[in-house]
Amino acid sequence: MPLSTRREFLKRTAAGAAVLAFRPSRAIARGLEPLSFGLCADVHQDVMHDAPERLAAFVSDMNRRRVAFIAQLGDFCIPKKENQGFLDVFHSFDGPHYHVLGNHDTDSENLTKNGYTQEQTKAFWGMERDYYSFVHGGYRFVVVDGNDRPENAGTSYPRLIGEPQLLWLERELRTTEEPVVLLSHQSPENAEGLENGDAVRAILERANESAGWRRVLAWFSGHHHLNDLVRVNGIPYVQVNSMSYFWVGEECRNFSYSEAVHSAHPMMEFTAPYRDPLWTTVTLDPEAGEIRVEGRESAWVGRSPEELGYEAPLARRKGMSPRIDDRKIEVERG
Repeated sequence: MPLSTRREFLKRTAAGAAVLAFRPSRAIARGLEPLSFGLCADVHQDVMHDAPERLAAFVSDMNRRRVAFIAQLGDFCIPKKENQGFLDVFHSFDGPHYHVLGNHDTDSENLTKNGYTQEQTKAFWGMERDYYSFVHGGYRFVVVDGNDRPENAGTSYPRLIGEPQLLWLERELRTTEEPVVLLSHQSPENAEGLENGDAVRAILERANESAGWRRVLAWFSGHHHLNDLVRVNGIPYVQVNSMSYFWVGEECRNFSYSEAVHSAHPMMEFTAPYRDPLWTTVTLDPEAGEIRVEGRESAWVGRSPEELGYEAPLARRKGMSPRIDDRKIEVERG
């Protein structure tokens, strides 16, 4: 990077701009073209009364933009026949569409834990594997499953990438050459994300070190219903906010819609809903030297979590808002 450009970059960073630097110079040298794709997270069809309409707005926008593919990052819908119409909306996208398993996608009919198996959910969605990779436009996208259950685990929701999957991930990064973007439900950097996030991040960092360049471009996750971005050892981890709401729990009940809506969807009283659906379009643009995350802004329906008296744990105090920020992740050409 020229000295004048580096000074300007440092100046913007010091001013608090949402800019992160990494160095996939070989990605640029490969002559890759810009690639755009759409992401949504935590739609929660089985909680949110208007989830199908929210998802339809996303799919319509992605069709209009003619993005390369779309992916949903988990907590989508349980595999019951009543959800077929909702699933069909996602599959109506005019192009490839990909699924990521969330912890709530195997809930029971009354939305308690462990109602369905992963195999049932995957079969319903048309998903062959719970972790896999695919290539678009010369970039490799790696989907991981953070719902592995350790031996002798209790009944709580799992948030782990188990040993077989860790070995697969390490091998995938060692034996392929494309620049990599990872997709997951639980994040590997948040304290309420993957239990073994440190071990997962170490695999990515070793892959960058052994390759001699930062081929791991970014990691996108859902789960936390937060609008956040964190860089760990040069790798940006972007949390994609929920399409639908922030969960406030039983201590902060929130009757934000009509009595009829809450009667038909009883879990909604534990949420602070977003007025408008949230999603993002991500563009990988090596020629411009950046990754662009296009945001959307909404508003709370009724009272905000703060107005409800919600006391956010430390892991949720950053990014609790009804929005996804515009972000520009700059590339050092090196």
